[in-house]
Amino acid sequence: MFESALRDVTRTMSAFSLAVALVFCGFGAVPGLSSQAQAADFPQKPVQLIVPYRAGGGTDTMARVFAKALSKALGQPVPVVNHKGGGGAVGGSRLKNAAPDGHTILMGGDDIASYIPLVSEVDFAYEDFRFLAAVAEYQNALYAKKGAPFTTFQELAEYAKSNPGIRLAHVGGITKPFIDHFVEQSGIEAKVIATGGGSEIVQLLLGNQIDAAYSGGVHNKNPEQWEVLGSFNANRLPSSPDKPTFKEAGYGMSMPAYVMVMTSAGVPDDVAATLEAALLEASNDPDFQTIVEGRLKAPALSVGSEELTSYMDDLHNTFKTLFGN
Repeated sequence: MFESALRDVTRTMSAFSLAVALVFCGFGAVPGLSSQAQAADFPQKPVQLIVPYRAGGGTDTMARVFAKALSKALGQPVPVVNHKGGGGAVGGSRLKNAAPDGHTILMGGDDIASYIPLVSEVDFAYEDFRFLAAVAEYQNALYAKKGAPFTTFQELAEYAKSNPGIRLAHVGGITKPFIDHFVEQSGIEAKVIATGGGSEIVQLLLGNQIDAAYSGGVHNKNPEQWEVLGSFNANRLPSSPDKPTFKEAGYGMSMPAYVMVMTSAGVPDDVAATLEAALLEASNDPDFQTIVEGRLKAPALSVGSEELTSYMDDLHNTFKTLFGN
C-alpha cells in the first residue's frame, strides 16, 4: 500500500519536494538525487586551480591564462594558488585533502600521481585522483645559458669529464631520475641540485651558479638567453628540431610530458563531466593557445578523461615496474 501511494506522490511532486518529504518522513533521500542536484548547481563557488610549482615557471604561466578561459566556461572565478614543493608533492597533498566536491583542481605534470607516490613518503596514492583532461605538452629539455661551452647532451658529457663537479639542477618529481641517469650513464662527476621550479633555475643559470638544468618549457620564454642541449621528450622539440632527444643521444629513456588537470577521486561522475567539458572548452581558447604555442612553443592539447586515464594507468604501471618497492 505504501509503495502505491509513493508512486502517486512521485508523479505529482517535484524531485526537490519529494526529497524533503522523504527526509522528514525518515526514509532518507532518493538514491542519486543529491548528486544530480549538485551537478545541476555546480559550480556553486570559485573553483581553485592549484599549481604545484613556483610562480613564474612554465606551468604557472599557462595556468594563469587558462584560468581566465576556464572561468568563462564555468561561470565562476578560477583563482590560481601556488603550492610548491617536492616536485609537485605538496600540491598533490593539498588536492588529496581538499573536499571532493569539484571546487579544487590541480594543473601539473603527470608524474605527480603516477610517479611521486612510488618513490616518496607522501599522504596520497595514485588511486586518490581523478584525471580530467590534458591541455598541453611540456617541452622537457636540458638547457644552459647561451655561450656555455657545450650545446648538446654529448658535448656536456665531454665537458664534464674534463671539468669534474659540474652543477646540474632539477625540479623534483620525475626530473631527478633523468638527471641522475644522465650523470650515471655519462660516467661523470656532478653536483645534482634540487630547486623549487623553473623561475628559480632561471636565476641560478643567469647567476652562473649552475651549469645546466631541466626545463619544462621556461627556456622558450626568452630563447635568446638559452642554449637547448636536447629534448627529454619522446620527440624532438618544435623549437629546437636540430637537437637530439635523450633517447637518440644514447640514454634510452623518454620523459612523460602531459600538462594535465586532475581532481579528487571522490568527485561525483556528473560533476567531473561538467569539469571535463569546461576544461576542454578552455583548452581551445585563443588566448590560451597563443600563450602555449606562441610564447612557450609547446603544443596545446585537448585530451579527454577517458583517453587520459588510460594513458595514466599505463604510465603508473610502467613506473611501478621501474621504481616500485
